[in-house]
This record gives sequence, structure tokens and C-alpha cells, in this order.
Amino acid sequence: MVRRATGPFAAEYRLLSAGIFALIVGIAFEFMAVATALPVAARELNGLGLYPWALTGFLGAAMFANGVAGELCDRIGPRLPLIAGAASFAVGLLVSGLSTSMEMLIGGRVVQGLGAGFVIVAVYVVIGGCYPDTHRPRVMSLLATAWVVPSVIGPFIAGGLTEFVSWRWAFLSLIPLLPLPLIAVLPRVKAAAGSHVRRSGRMQLAAAMAVGAALLQWAGLEAEGARWLTAAAAALIGVALVVTAVRRLFPAGTLRLRRGLPSVIAFRGVIAGGFFSCEAYVPLMLVEHRGATPTMAGLAVAATALGWSTGSWWQGRPGLKTRRTGLVRLGAAVTTVGVVVTGSSVVVTDAVIVPGWLAGVGLLVAGVGMGLSMSSNAVLLFEFSPEEDRGANSAAIQMSDSLGALVVIGGSGVVYAIWRETLPGTTLFGLVFGVSFLVMLAATFVAFRVRPTGVRPTERRGSSPRAAGRID
Repeated sequence: MVRRATGPFAAEYRLLSAGIFALIVGIAFEFMAVATALPVAARELNGLGLYPWALTGFLGAAMFANGVAGELCDRIGPRLPLIAGAASFAVGLLVSGLSTSMEMLIGGRVVQGLGAGFVIVAVYVVIGGCYPDTHRPRVMSLLATAWVVPSVIGPFIAGGLTEFVSWRWAFLSLIPLLPLPLIAVLPRVKAAAGSHVRRSGRMQLAAAMAVGAALLQWAGLEAEGARWLTAAAAALIGVALVVTAVRRLFPAGTLRLRRGLPSVIAFRGVIAGGFFSCEAYVPLMLVEHRGATPTMAGLAVAATALGWSTGSWWQGRPGLKTRRTGLVRLGAAVTTVGVVVTGSSVVVTDAVIVPGWLAGVGLLVAGVGMGLSMSSNAVLLFEFSPEEDRGANSAAIQMSDSLGALVVIGGSGVVYAIWRETLPGTTLFGLVFGVSFLVMLAATFVAFRVRPTGVRPTERRGSSPRAAGRID
């Protein structure tokens, strides 16, 4: 007797799941490949001082695109945002791959960020609208798995191309592959139609958030040059813009860590900031401080995906009995341990030399924690969100992710830029990873606020609230 596939790969979902998987694979490959190739590109383009902007430019643009895409998905459905996002992503890859200056490369990264921001929010809306509650934990596990193949072989391929051909092909090689997943996804998203919800001012608020975050980073760069008045003014304006936008774009109570949906959104930003700031500086540390090749640095980063997919697979098992909120807390604690192990690899002194490969081990451990917490947190987002608000809330969680990563990566970049010429590598990168550790401690605290309050939207509509795992 032939056993029929169930879950995301049941016959009615197979092509849709494969297309979503391929879309995330493309973004994941670019993300991991850039992590490997970017230090070499920055050195070749004489732009090491602008290295943090190449990271945060992508995140800032993605954050703006998240806000716009969420509103569009609620109004017209996810089809057009998917198409626009994929097209923008392809253009950004082309600009980055053909860059003749660091400024041009940063511009290409911004365009890539716009595309990625549209695609990821649209994919979340498709998941919320096209899959039943019982399938969503496994779909989130599938998304995590989509990071595995590009994250394992992507850095190796990108490192090899960078080392033996050119870093430019880390960008250009993806462009011909982008239309294929759209062909699989677009005909199958009719069920995720728009709700005709109208929320005024979201585009302006998303732009304000992105500009505010950029001003915060600029303030740090001004402080590097001892231009304290300009730095203080930029910081104050940046904080005001970000706080104003967050209060309007995110669910009420997010800044106060209110239980339920607000704490789900807040947790995503804090843990993303702590982990991604750690991961972002591992290739730079290994290449510049430990003398590793780009290929070896890429392999260390690849360990993240192996751990992440393992953690996400665990939380998506059909027979799981652990409370989903408990998985969020456990994941935050495990990620914190991984960040500590990763940071220890910077130590090179006369008395102690910590092996550089511990950076890969630390990212593997941290990846397990991220798979447990992020996937479970995303499932809670769907369960706590009314159907008509899924686009806005999917945008909010992605914007929180981007904001957290942008602020913490930018803050670590300020530390790197200020003391790059004066501190020894062990101290310099110890400070950089120390920032990530402190943020992870905050994420562990916020994880204990990720729990429901009152009756969830799914219960008010009469549908089953228990997709997988229990909610305490």
C-alpha cells in the first residue's frame, strides 16, 4: 500500500510548497553568499570603513518594504507583491554584481533589501491564507529547511568563486533562477485574496522607521569623528522617528512587552538583533583577525543553517507535546549559549589561543536555538492574528526583525569603526560580540513575555487553536 503524503507536501499543496521553498532558497543563498563575499568585496573596492552600511542598507530597505508589502497584501493579496519583490531583488543582484565602488554596492544591496522585504511578507501571507492551522508548524519548518542547502553549499560556492574567480558572481549567479519559483507559486495563491482593509500612512511610517534607523547608525559614524553635536542631533531624531513608527505600525503594547501578539512582535526584533549581529561579523573576524580564507569563513557561517533546520524540525514534529511558548524560551537560552561560544573564538593572546573553528560550533548551537524559537514564534503570530490583519502583522514581525538586526549590527559596526585602527583584534571583536551577548540576555527576558492573554482570534472565529504543540 502506497502511503500518501500529508502536510505541506500533500497533493493539493505540493507545488505551492515547492515554490515557496525555492523562493526562500534564493534569498537564503544570497544572504549567506554575501556574508562570505562581502569582506573581500569591501577590501577590493576600498570600502572596509563602509562595511556596516552594506549590511544595514539591505536591512533598512527590507524594513521599509515590509511595511508597504503588509498593507498591499491586506488590500490586494500577495500576488503582485511577490512579483514586484522578485523583480527588485533581481535588479539589486545585478547592480551589486557590477559595482565599481562601495557606494554602488551599497545601493545594490538596498534594492535587494526592497525585493526581499516584499517577498518575505507575501510568503507569510500565503502561508496564513493557503494552509490550515495544522500544517503551519511544518511549513515553518520547511522555511527553515530552505536555509539549509544554500547555507551549507552557498558559502562554500561563494567562497570558492570569491577566492578563485570573483566575488561578483556571488550576486550574478542567482539572477537566471528567480523566475522559476514564481511560476510554481503564483497560480496557487488565489485563496489568499485581499481583505480590502485600509490603513492610512503606513508607507510614510515605514519610511520614517527606516530613516530613523539609518540616522542612528549615522550618529555613530559622526561620533567616530568626534562630531558630537551632529551625532547627538542625529541620534535624537532617529530615536524619535523609530519610536513614533513602532507605536503606529506595531500592535499596541509592543514597547511595553504586553502579553500576546505584542510580545511576539517584540521578541522577534530582540533575538534577531542579538543573533544576526553575531553572525554578521563572524566572516569579517575570521578573515581579518584569524587569517581564514573566505571559503573557511563561509563554512563557519554555514553551520547556522544546519542548527537552525534541526531546531525548526524539532518544533514542527506532529506529535510534539511541549508548549510552544516553552520552545520560544528554550530557544532563546540555547541561542545565548551559542553566541558565547562563537565570541570565544576571537581570543588570541600570548597565554591562550582559542581555536577559530569554535566560531562554527557556536553558530551551530545558536542556530538550533533560533530554529526552536523563531519558528515557534511565527506559529504564535498566525494563531494570535485575526485573518484580516495577517498582512499587517506579518509585516510587523518582519519589520521588528529588520529593525532589531539593523540597530544591533549598526551599533556593533560603530564599535568596529571607532576602534578598528587602535585596538588589537581580540579586544576589538570581543567588544563586537559582547554587544550581541548583552542583547541575547535581553531576548531571553522578553521570551518569558511571549504568552497569550485572553481568547485568541482563532478561538473567536470558532476554528481549532491548537495547530501543533500546546499554548499555555
